[in-house]
Amino acid sequence: MTPKKKRIPTKAELLQLQKLYKTDEKIGERLGGIPPYLVAYWRRKKNIPKHSQPKFSEKEITILWERFGDDDKCGLELGISKAAFYNWRRRYGIKQKPAFLKLEQLELNFPGIKINSSSTSLYGKQTIIQKVVADLLDKTKVDVGEKIEIEPDLVTSHLNTFEILENFKQLNTDLVWNPNKIFISLANSSNHSYDNPASKYKQIREFVKRQGIKNFYEASEGVYYQVAIEKGHILPGLLIAGSDKYITSFGAMATSPINLTTNQLAKIWSGAKTEWKVPPTVQINITGRRTRGVYGKDIALSVIKQLAPVDIKGKAIEFYGNSVNQMSISERITLCNHVTDIGAVTATCHFDSVTRRYLTGRTMANYNPVIADKNAEYQEIYQINIDNLSAQLAKPNEPNNIKPVIASEGLPVNVIAIGTVVNGRFDDLRVASEILKNKHVNSECRLLVYPGSRSVYIEALKKGLIRVLAEAGAVIIYPGYPDTGIAGSLLDEGDRVLATCNSDLIPSIRHDRADIYLCSPATAAASALNGSITDPRRFVK
Repeated sequence: MTPKKKRIPTKAELLQLQKLYKTDEKIGERLGGIPPYLVAYWRRKKNIPKHSQPKFSEKEITILWERFGDDDKCGLELGISKAAFYNWRRRYGIKQKPAFLKLEQLELNFPGIKINSSSTSLYGKQTIIQKVVADLLDKTKVDVGEKIEIEPDLVTSHLNTFEILENFKQLNTDLVWNPNKIFISLANSSNHSYDNPASKYKQIREFVKRQGIKNFYEASEGVYYQVAIEKGHILPGLLIAGSDKYITSFGAMATSPINLTTNQLAKIWSGAKTEWKVPPTVQINITGRRTRGVYGKDIALSVIKQLAPVDIKGKAIEFYGNSVNQMSISERITLCNHVTDIGAVTATCHFDSVTRRYLTGRTMANYNPVIADKNAEYQEIYQINIDNLSAQLAKPNEPNNIKPVIASEGLPVNVIAIGTVVNGRFDDLRVASEILKNKHVNSECRLLVYPGSRSVYIEALKKGLIRVLAEAGAVIIYPGYPDTGIAGSLLDEGDRVLATCNSDLIPSIRHDRADIYLCSPATAAASALNGSITDPRRFVK
């Protein structure tokens, strides 16, 4: 991939970065490996002193203190410890308890509360998706609803590559416009069925070889989303196109993924640009401290339940909040993946130290993270608190039918599937193996485990997780073939299934014959022990 030319930040952006990261070294890291001396040069040119402002202003500390009145909760909001917030408060001489009790100081949970999205002008008032598109077009800004012609930074595909190839053959060109900007994986990460898949695979391989496409992975490498991310192809600040609604998963890496038709992707392959409409953006702030037994899947299910009554269709989502800051990349993938079920066209988590650490050693390419303007204009802003959230259980394609696991505890389960597209990463297998270690799957149910990729499978082998799962009685399916239709042959009418996949894989489980629920790997593993739906809290530390 050809590195993009570095854009010099504006004064407002440098001030914002200095406020967040303080030193030139950290600002340089935040901008994608810029040398500290270059950051210092930019500062001097824009008359910004080296230490023009502290990391947290007195106003910020005062507002949070008056809002919560508790060092621990205030620290969570800023992503710092209780003691650190206390020190900031003492630094500004804020010692007295707030004079008035605020809503957030009550031990109550009012999730999904809508916040006024009005803002004052600073610089462009652009969201992440707007700034990514503007950079791509070499423009200062783009407006919501504006129709533009784009050429994505990366075009991705899986088995739908064959459909793109068929459309490409109809165009008057023999060579793709840039083989380094194409990523292809043969893993069946969506519900595609062909009469002669071997023939389709062969045609794709021949095309890849003829075009010199290097970013090509066989089905044995694993699930499309997982492989693209773990191999370092999905980089912060990129506009990534694909023909799959769950491409939103890539938003976990602070990218802007968009879903186009296979015909549009074929035109991009040929060197033409495609028309796209800039969507409005909704900001979702997820705050609070998760309780025992609650994982990224439970948070994702809770988010789509609370946003189901809201009109999210056709909109972009940006995730913020201390709870998102504490999520791993694995959990952010799950979060961004599931919002597609309520109509979001793209989703992204902001770039932070978690993203930077994940990319360390995975790629040598330069990347340029994009942050929203301080006063970016969002169509709506929502705050969701997870302080009292418990493990969740969902019916596929029914966002309003998501309930706590405990409400259905005791219902018999016949087949349990852990892994596949959404929750087949190492973290998920580790949680399941910790619950199943030195225990055995109930004789009344079957447990199937689908590692998300060959790398995940190998790491799980090295760490002993595969052995633990196999000894517990699980059937381990080799990565790259996460079609849960394998489970379909084990089902009979009236059976109940627990799966950690998303709604897209449900048709392959032949759900006309079975009752299917979606849950976290922890809930799935705990339920496998009892042969019935089980709250995982008593099985986790």
